[in-house]
Amino acid sequence: MASSIFRAPASGEIRNRWRRISPAVLSWAMVSGTLTLAGFAQNQPPPHPPRPVILPEANRPPDANEQMIMREQNAQKRNFNAANAERLRQLEQASQMLETMAIALKAEVDKSGDMSPNTIHKAETIERLARIVKEKMTITVAPD
Repeated sequence: MASSIFRAPASGEIRNRWRRISPAVLSWAMVSGTLTLAGFAQNQPPPHPPRPVILPEANRPPDANEQMIMREQNAQKRNFNAANAERLRQLEQASQMLETMAIALKAEVDKSGDMSPNTIHKAETIERLARIVKEKMTITVAPD
């Protein structure tokens, strides 16, 4: 009897058994293989570690030296703005004076009709003032 337990079945019997089992085994193997691969893919670490959108260097507060430099730059910018405002004020004042002197000279020439030394002196003064105004208009005070 012991020998009958270990007896090999007939080859035809094995083929019939595999034909009945093979579609079920095949589908089970495909499902389990797919689930195994899906689980393996979920457990994989990402290819690159996630990085913040803004780098940490951009978020750090400035140190004491950088703060001092920023304060100096802001003070310098305020000084430039004040110098430009003063220059514009002087330009407006000189332009008004130039206009007044030109109107007075025109009225004097129209009234007398001749060029006296006083009239020539006034014209030269107006010309010098006009050059000064022109130079001040081209010069601007700006930070480096």
